[in-house]
Amino acid sequence: MSQIITPFTKKLGIRYPIVVAPMFLISNPDMLVAAGEAGCIGIMPSLNLRSAALFEEAVLEIKKRTAAPFGINLILLQNPRLEEDLAICRRHQVPLVVTSLGNPSEVIQAVHAYGGQVFCDVINLHHARKVKAAGADGLVAVSYGAGGHAGKIAAHVLVPWLKEATGLPVLASGSIATGVQIHAMLALGAAAAYMGTRFIATQESPADPAYKQSILDASPEDIILSPKVTGHDCNFLKPSLDRFEEGTDAGLKRWKDVWSAGQGVGLIDDIPTMDVLVKRLVAEFKQSLSLLSQS
Repeated sequence: MSQIITPFTKKLGIRYPIVVAPMFLISNPDMLVAAGEAGCIGIMPSLNLRSAALFEEAVLEIKKRTAAPFGINLILLQNPRLEEDLAICRRHQVPLVVTSLGNPSEVIQAVHAYGGQVFCDVINLHHARKVKAAGADGLVAVSYGAGGHAGKIAAHVLVPWLKEATGLPVLASGSIATGVQIHAMLALGAAAAYMGTRFIATQESPADPAYKQSILDASPEDIILSPKVTGHDCNFLKPSLDRFEEGTDAGLKRWKDVWSAGQGVGLIDDIPTMDVLVKRLVAEFKQSLSLLSQS
């Protein structure tokens, strides 16, 4: 299967409806380049770089290493670098910008001015309607079980509900780790699968080896939704959250050493390269499609 075509893949010029989701302190240029070269698209939080200057260097590095499209995630609330980072996205015409937390109107206007796309994280219909009114091109449906900050509605409800109610393309986020699940999300109306945890356990990922092994060892029951680290509901691997809550490690840094992951950990058991993983996901998708057509 040379391509899996959806409106999202057509707009972005990618082969597969797979998005390597932006992950705090994990996503980096290596991962975005590998994602693009494998036929999907990777997104990186601008704040993963410690300064606007370093962020701009990272954008230039990505553009130098691949002609494939990539995306940048901008946090809107309490982000003193927002204006600088948005200006960098505008200057280098980043194809896809994903916003999180806050009013995306300014970002949408700036990105649309150069022909880019803006998708917005949402966890419910109320927020989906607000970003649609602001002019968003699409939604990221952050469902229950997603790594990081997660919503409380299951993906198999949230995705079709948001699509039917808004008419916007919807990227499905939450516990997706296999090609069969990608097929299921597209059947529910998603434009693409938005996958984070599965890509933490890859060779290109800069995550601590112990973090990767913890993902391999975990079951869905080891994912705990807690507001204790960030002040908002966020999914973490239980062993790392336990260390944080017990204060057993005096040198523990909440942003670095409390490990986020989604319930898809139960379907992850190896650490491949991103290219190998994407090929596997596409093969699983194709097999699932074939089996259903025969039933």
